[in-house]
Amino acid sequence: MKRIRKILVANRGEIARRVFRTCREMGIRTAAVYSDADRDAPHVREADAAVRIGGAESRESYLAISKVIAAAKRAGADAIHPGYGFLAENAELAEACDASGMVFIGPRAETIRAMGSKVNAREIAVRAGVPVAPDDGFPLLVKAGAGGGGRGMRRVDRAEQLREALASARREAEAAFGDPTLLVERYIEHARHIEVQIFGDLHGNVMHFEERECSLQRRYQKIIEEAPAPGLAEPVKREIRDAALRLAREIGYVSAGTVEFLVDPRGAFYFLEVNTRIQVEHPVTEMIFGRDLVRMQIEAAEGRALAREPVEARGHAIEARLYAEDPANGFLPSTGKILRWRAPAGVRVESAIETGSTVGIHYDPLLAKIIAHAETRDDAIRKLRNALENTLVQGVTTNREYLTQALDDADFCAARIHTGSVIPFAADASARASAKAALDAYLEARRIAERKILPEVGAYRNNPSGERESAIRLIGSEDGFARAEIDGVERSFEIAQEAARWWVNHHTFPRVSRYPAGERAAGETASSPMPGKVLRILAEKGGRVKAGDPLVVLEAMKMEQTVHAHADGIVEAVLVAPGQVVAPGETLVRIGAEETSE
Repeated sequence: MKRIRKILVANRGEIARRVFRTCREMGIRTAAVYSDADRDAPHVREADAAVRIGGAESRESYLAISKVIAAAKRAGADAIHPGYGFLAENAELAEACDASGMVFIGPRAETIRAMGSKVNAREIAVRAGVPVAPDDGFPLLVKAGAGGGGRGMRRVDRAEQLREALASARREAEAAFGDPTLLVERYIEHARHIEVQIFGDLHGNVMHFEERECSLQRRYQKIIEEAPAPGLAEPVKREIRDAALRLAREIGYVSAGTVEFLVDPRGAFYFLEVNTRIQVEHPVTEMIFGRDLVRMQIEAAEGRALAREPVEARGHAIEARLYAEDPANGFLPSTGKILRWRAPAGVRVESAIETGSTVGIHYDPLLAKIIAHAETRDDAIRKLRNALENTLVQGVTTNREYLTQALDDADFCAARIHTGSVIPFAADASARASAKAALDAYLEARRIAERKILPEVGAYRNNPSGERESAIRLIGSEDGFARAEIDGVERSFEIAQEAARWWVNHHTFPRVSRYPAGERAAGETASSPMPGKVLRILAEKGGRVKAGDPLVVLEAMKMEQTVHAHADGIVEAVLVAPGQVVAPGETLVRIGAEETSE
């Protein structure tokens, strides 16, 4: 048995910190890698050693195997843990570790390669007697052959949509995974996304840790995951688990992995893919089984055999993914400096941030995972919802409010969610009005203090931004905090400011300039809806465009966004270039009105 003494985590953010935690508990030293964009990230400081592997623009640095191997050698690591994403399912990294005399904490290279191609994985599933979805008929699902996480995935309902879907998915797959290969399968309507956690050792033993439910998704990206799967018949669960084990034995699986399935409303299930790595949602399995899957990965890599004592699940666990994105603006990415971060108490939190962290455009928008465990599903949902209410992020907009609404949704609570379910977002206007009222009272108190005028004690009325009128009494305030009575109810507010906006709890309000804005230029402009990098320019100066025509393609946090023309006209100027990083609201293209003949 080879005893591992120092592990380099070839990843970043919350997964790097998660692996470091287990390493500390096991007495194993750690090493981190980072690009310039991550120089001040928490995972860099928490490691015992850290090695720079790339510049600010280089998400590709984390994909450079030679740099990762060189960093591990420089740091004196004898093993590499890939986390998830980046090189986590890269057979060449596993082979490079073997060639360098280092331990790769994950499956064998040949297993990763076999499952890394969804086309090949489908053939192996058939050989193992696992059902697969048909590959003809509409609707179809185009998906990246070499990755997951919703990247390179498009639904196609009609034949005329197929060409553009293939082209777009291919570009996104190439950018996310370095491989443009695509797979096309029938889209299973109203399917549930069920996955089985498998584990194997180097001695040929394989086992499962039951299943997880991951059906609540947006753009094929999981939002809320839970274990065990609620409302799924036990016979179906047993068949799915057995199918997962058949496949694991067929490929001689080692370490942690996940076999994913789609289950249709009749209970028929179809193989989706095998993720040859630890999953984002692995904590829900750990919570109900009381096992540390990362520890098991390390022990398996050292050559230890799986413990064969029976394992039984206890209770219910549910995880919410907190993303830097704006639900009120089409869930577009949000970037900025974290002015204030407060994690909730009483639940498990795995985060990539702290107060002062910078959230940029280069990486995934996942900020944190919040996981609740309780004896029943209802209690776990209530516990998680309360935790989200007590989570505070100021500096970037998050999906926190959307997550609480999802947990309140009647279909979700009744376990009637499928992968096509859409839970609409509706901002809480009442909470926003209260926040604006508190901000106005707070600013008025500051103005009074600055003028050294004693305020009159009592209430006053406020009518913020056209909202309903409220009676407000400021009870007390200090820098960054206020307590106010609004319509007879006392509340506390946390307040922060940036150059252009105020934050009050989770709400933002523009800081009003003392100077009037200049007269708006004539004509139409196309502006960036999000921070991002310009991928392609689809318009040219002097060209004629119609409303809805694509003008510019942006990319941020591994997501593409196309900016379209709002009106017919002539392109007067293209103000950006490919590769340029743009800010939200920045003008990309200026369009003038078409000349008309008298």
